[in-house]
Amino acid sequence: MRQLSDVDVFVRVVDAGSYATAAKALGISRSHASRMVSALEARLGVRLLHRTTRRISTTQTGQTFYETCSPLLEALTAAEARAAAERDDVVGTLRISAPAHLGLHYLAAPIARFQAQYPGLETVIDYSDRKVDLVAEGFDLAIRGGSVENSSLVAKRLWPIRMGVYGSPRYFEVNGHPRHPTDLTQHRCLLYAHNSQPRQWRLHRGDEEVVVTVNGPMISTSTEALTVAGREGLGLVFLPDFAVARMAASGELRPTLTGWAGPSSWFWALRPHRTHLPARLRLFIDFLSTLWTEPPWATLAPAP
Repeated sequence: MRQLSDVDVFVRVVDAGSYATAAKALGISRSHASRMVSALEARLGVRLLHRTTRRISTTQTGQTFYETCSPLLEALTAAEARAAAERDDVVGTLRISAPAHLGLHYLAAPIARFQAQYPGLETVIDYSDRKVDLVAEGFDLAIRGGSVENSSLVAKRLWPIRMGVYGSPRYFEVNGHPRHPTDLTQHRCLLYAHNSQPRQWRLHRGDEEVVVTVNGPMISTSTEALTVAGREGLGLVFLPDFAVARMAASGELRPTLTGWAGPSSWFWALRPHRTHLPARLRLFIDFLSTLWTEPPWATLAPAP
């Protein structure tokens, strides 16, 4: 509740026709109400009320001031009530950013089911792999994989991600399997443009880590496009398990470099640091965090 102002007291006194009645409604003493109106008059430098022992009436200036302020205070009260209701009710617009492949293959249906529970909710979803600026672009939430680089964002950890190297049976039939990460320099590699260093593939086996510089015929901002190109035998892909899981389950893509894996990471729910969390956003984050005990792609993609 906002702090009681001298204008609030003045309007309530005029409405009630007396200090005593207004003070009782406001939960303050009569003397305090009188002092607040006197302070308002002193601040404005005008007399607003005629005071007699029997009644209170407005001066001409006071009446004009009352007619201006009264509807404004009513509108402010209504706005505060609406804001408070939105805090507790799932209404309004929820703007979400999520990776394209994750969104289309794994999140679209659950999010539709979530929204169906709340008729007053509208969702605006950007399914793309670009890193949106949550504050500048007005997003409420971004689902993002990897590390959390922006300390001004509030992060909630969601689901694990494993990286690995995959290729098609057709590719391996013609080119064979790499036996060590350094062999990748002799293979065609398909590059993901949104990686900070697309040509640097970092793999580890136990305590051993190798960083190899690779090249190939394609670089793309779309994991979907890379998996399709990999399936067609164009080259090897170095992608997270959620992106390759379906093709790995069908045998269209197969892991290689057995025992070697890329960096492990997590999906995160990221939101701007706000003091008041709307009910729609709080419930959606809770929904994401309890969506899966184990993400569905974990059982589809064989471990590298």
